Amino acid sequence: MNKNSEQVSLDNISIHAWMNTYGISNEKGDRIEFKDHLFLFDIYTDLAPNLCVMKAAQVGASTMEIVKNIYDARRQKMDIIYTLPTDNDVQLFVGGKVNRIIANNPVLQSYTTDKDTIEQKKIANSMVYFRGTWTSRSAIMITADRLVHDEIDSSKQDIVKEYQARLQHSKFKQVHVFSHPSVPGFGVDVFWKLSDQKHWNIICPWCLKEHYMEWPGSFNLDTKKYVCKLCGGELRDSDRKKGRWIPKFPGEHKYSGYWIPLFITPWTSAEEIIDKYHDPKITEEFFYNKVLGLPYAGSGNTVSQETIFQNLTDKINTQEGRVVIGVDTGKRIHYVMGNREGIFHYGELKRYDELEEFLHRYPRSIIVADQGGDIIGIRELKEKYPGRVFLCFYRKDRKTNQLIRWGQNQEFGTVIADRNRLISLMIGEFGQKRIPLFGTENEFHDYYLHWSHIYRAESMNNLGIPEFKWERSDEDHYVHASVYWLIGISKYGEGGGVFGEGLETKSNSFEIKDGKGPLPDTKSILDKIFNKISSEWR
Repeated sequence: MNKNSEQVSLDNISIHAWMNTYGISNEKGDRIEFKDHLFLFDIYTDLAPNLCVMKAAQVGASTMEIVKNIYDARRQKMDIIYTLPTDNDVQLFVGGKVNRIIANNPVLQSYTTDKDTIEQKKIANSMVYFRGTWTSRSAIMITADRLVHDEIDSSKQDIVKEYQARLQHSKFKQVHVFSHPSVPGFGVDVFWKLSDQKHWNIICPWCLKEHYMEWPGSFNLDTKKYVCKLCGGELRDSDRKKGRWIPKFPGEHKYSGYWIPLFITPWTSAEEIIDKYHDPKITEEFFYNKVLGLPYAGSGNTVSQETIFQNLTDKINTQEGRVVIGVDTGKRIHYVMGNREGIFHYGELKRYDELEEFLHRYPRSIIVADQGGDIIGIRELKEKYPGRVFLCFYRKDRKTNQLIRWGQNQEFGTVIADRNRLISLMIGEFGQKRIPLFGTENEFHDYYLHWSHIYRAESMNNLGIPEFKWERSDEDHYVHASVYWLIGISKYGEGGGVFGEGLETKSNSFEIKDGKGPLPDTKSILDKIFNKISSEWR
């Protein structure tokens, strides 16, 4: 057997045999070794079709995924789409990391002699494409056998979902996701929850018990040393280095999952972790996401089950007075129905004639509906029932800062609403137990799920001023249907109920001067809002 055939056979043994044969190096020219990266060894060789790595920052995962994908593309003859948040991220990542790894490894250069650009690499007979996730055109026209989503929590989730269609004609249909997390129920955390959730388990040299490390149980905050969370014995770097991955939930799962916090890396001391925790320049959110590799649910960033379910009541809604139906249109029609007493029904419809039946059942009812989900069916209903069906446009009124503005004269039948502040207001009402939900936890379970799918993210506007926006990680139709219901109640709700204490109905709009809007724990802000509303409407 000649040398070349021997190397080919070694290639087929495993990725580690291949890396050892060719001395694969990273972007700095240092040979990739596992003396201090033993926790990555098994992930390199994991052949599961779907892989999820929820991690802290700077643990070597990107280098691993580059090498792993080049190896698999060549050996298994698969086309791969590798996504990053933006096109600019693609430029920086490929130019600063991928190209440098290829340049430092002659064998990789031999694989990429043709069609070697920033956006695509030909690996033998396969292709690896690098794409951003902020334009839908990036997700079309390319088929793939594997999708790799790098930093998925910073990517546009709707576009990430569009990429799934690129796998339809593949015999592999693989998905790799790895990122530091952001908030619960979003991005990498969604895939992590579908996995077997492997944790890095080590053996304490003192009590000889196997366990995985946690914050703050595995730290002595006084001595700034790592300790066994079971017996308190001090742990050496060599103790943390030698471990094994054990799934928290053994058995078959959709994803093979790994959690890599910074404190399992041998080069990171306990003192560094503790100092980061106490550093006033580092936020708690950053510490959880980038150091612990855990999603962070700060106050006001997500909607808890308690926030919604504390409004449940076993009383009976009279269904008297004006009934308002909030409708989120689209392929499916989601609605929330209630009166001044609170919300007594919600659900999903397939046809608009079913929605029309509600207008017949409640002769004085009105509908406030999303104008953009389905531009035909809801507009036909609006024409048929003038003055009873209103189309809502989410739009921030920058001139007057109005929260809700009802159309007049030629614009009658429409309403302009500030999406983000109204969602905040709705959550604030739930937080103050001002919107009774007539039913049980079981009956309102699906309703709550839609609220659990939204999270509040901070971004900079064009003026460099931070703004908060409610984003979604999954279906949130009942959130918007509830907001439309709130809009309708604000104008057409009739007095005598418990909702919105102090509200009257004598004006076409109301406004809030606080740009961020109220949050569940900001009672003083809510009181100011409703005092202002009450005085203006009178």
